[in-house]
Amino acid sequence: MIFVATILALSIAASVQTPERLDAPDRVAHWRQDLEFLVKGMSAKGTTVDLHYGISTRGQKDFDKLYPHFSADIESLEADLPKLPDAEVVLRIMKIMAGANVAHNTVWQPIGVGFFSRLPIEFTSYSDGLAVMAASSDYERALGTHVLKLADKTPDQVFAGLAPYFPHETDQWLRGQGVGMLRPEPVLSHLGLMNSDGQLVLTLQKPGGEPFTLAVRPSDSRTKRNQAYDELHVPMTLARSHPDERFYWHQYLADSQTLYIQYNECANDPKLKFSDFAHDVFADTDSHKVARVVVDLRRNGGGDSRVIGPLKGGLEDRTNKVGRVFVLIGANTFSSGIDNAIELQHSLHATLVGEPTGGLPNSYGQVKYLTLPNSKLKVQFTSAWFGKHGDSEPLKPDLLVQRKLEDVLAGRDAVLDAVLSAN
Repeated sequence: MIFVATILALSIAASVQTPERLDAPDRVAHWRQDLEFLVKGMSAKGTTVDLHYGISTRGQKDFDKLYPHFSADIESLEADLPKLPDAEVVLRIMKIMAGANVAHNTVWQPIGVGFFSRLPIEFTSYSDGLAVMAASSDYERALGTHVLKLADKTPDQVFAGLAPYFPHETDQWLRGQGVGMLRPEPVLSHLGLMNSDGQLVLTLQKPGGEPFTLAVRPSDSRTKRNQAYDELHVPMTLARSHPDERFYWHQYLADSQTLYIQYNECANDPKLKFSDFAHDVFADTDSHKVARVVVDLRRNGGGDSRVIGPLKGGLEDRTNKVGRVFVLIGANTFSSGIDNAIELQHSLHATLVGEPTGGLPNSYGQVKYLTLPNSKLKVQFTSAWFGKHGDSEPLKPDLLVQRKLEDVLAGRDAVLDAVLSAN
């Protein structure tokens, strides 16, 4: 499935083009122009043909099916423009786009139009709940804590309120990627989480400790945030050991005779084409005894499914030399990352280990973009349907191993440990 990789960046990235606000007295007129532009782009007719992926549309694929109330929703928003602040207009557009329940169909989170002020902390979802894994120096006490409540709501209640505004096909994607939407002040205010002093009161708990409260005030979105891994001196795991390698890297583990390959993005690294990377991998493979191969797709948010071909082909040629093949998957495995996991499962009888994927094997893809002319909001939609796998459920692992905060803080990679201990 063709997709511009790492959906996380699309969901929570700040668009530097977005103005801080739309100026009066033309503000309403400018928003109406933006909405008209959005309607025309999304509903555009006509098709194009891709030799690999078949027919795609100029606008949103199956627009009338996915957005049966699009025109009415836009008209309602237009009528409300005079009484809505810019941030609420953005949220309404987000809600309209999310209504298709297509995870690729999103509005890039802006840095302006009311979204500049954000919490100086970052959340991460684990199987045992929501946690704080980054914070500015003023709130370092929160690092490595479970979040029991945001204001008077549990994380489950907050995600339920967020769901209509965040495009997702699975609960895993909502919880895994939706955490980026829990930082902007207008989102928190819209969900009724900010107190009268303009703060979010969190109820937190260290693993094994007593609950405590912490009032957090939104600030400049550029405020530096320190990572729990660094401040709490969390031991380095293999999967975290190459933070600057955005695309892919590999390492041979002599103690367990394991070839570990981390494949983070279905795209060619400008510094090292994937075919050349695969050549290096197999040069290493052929010079060692390999009892198992691990392909780690837990961070793979997509790209071009075809890129993995040289690795898959080389492993197929060495079926009798490399032992068992394991593929690690999780909540951040998405789009072409899922396609690749399925390909390796089918062609190499690979064992899938980890947690269910964030996306579905069957979904809309081949993304296109619209930049609204006045607000500069960037809207992403899909122009093709990919339904080749015959499954409407998330891809599930053969061996379920869940990520828990306690393991993460101890520097344990429970998923990889399960593979290394497997016969």
